[in-house]
Amino acid sequence: MSNVRLRFYFKILVFTLLFFLACGFQTSFWPNITMLIPSPQFWLILIIFMTLKWSPQFTIFYIYFLGFCMLSFSEIPLKMIWTTLLIMFSLLLFIKNRIQLTGAVSFIVLVLFGSFIFEVSYYYFSTLFEAIPTSILFTDRLLQILINFIFSFPLYFIFDKFDTLIFDENEWARSTKHLNEAQYE
Repeated sequence: MSNVRLRFYFKILVFTLLFFLACGFQTSFWPNITMLIPSPQFWLILIIFMTLKWSPQFTIFYIYFLGFCMLSFSEIPLKMIWTTLLIMFSLLLFIKNRIQLTGAVSFIVLVLFGSFIFEVSYYYFSTLFEAIPTSILFTDRLLQILINFIFSFPLYFIFDKFDTLIFDENEWARSTKHLNEAQYE
């Protein structure tokens, strides 16, 4: 197995663990902090980060896998999560290819769009597909979009650091060099 493939698998493992931590934070930890403000959707921000930074051919299948994993953290039916994630993924790629921004500013704006797309498409498809559709909860959904927008700035740097550290060939070469030097001492 090549070093690049090993780093890629490790990157997938780390981001899957981050996804589980984000889902657990939203469902278990945040409600104990405050019940008045809806929890930030760190898992959604992570999915938006992957949509914008990673190759679309791999990311769509990985997002479907994460959507399936999310079933154990929420009551969202599989058809709803997959449909809304596909719509959000497609529209974000379309928007990303039309604007020429990069970095944190682009990510923050696209998290705002992505959160809005997710909430609107989830409500719309719920009225189409479900026997008992979700209620609109306008204030709650608007607050969730704004909280995602606020938390997206620091999370961009955290996710970007994980992404570059894990898959950066220079970092891996330095760590392998130190490991080899320690073996000979």
